[in-house]
Amino acid sequence: MGSVTPLGSIADNGVHYVRVTNYDHRGNVEFQYSISDPSLFLEMILPKTAFEEFCRARNARVLSEAEGQAVDKSERRWRTGDEQED
Repeated sequence: MGSVTPLGSIADNGVHYVRVTNYDHRGNVEFQYSISDPSLFLEMILPKTAFEEFCRARNARVLSEAEGQAVDKSERRWRTGDEQED
């Protein structure tokens, strides 16, 4: 059985995270939203102004590119069992 590797030193601190994944043809923002653990997220879509208000209201922190890649790597490992480095 494998083990779970936490992303950095993220504790249960109630921090809200967003990671923009796409802007659709209508100008809506597609994003991942999580609380405390960026690897457990909801995929959401909102108009740009609603997205900005959503982030402000939750004092959300935008994940860096490196943090987003770590989330992707964790998800690939969970789905496929792939332990190889990229």
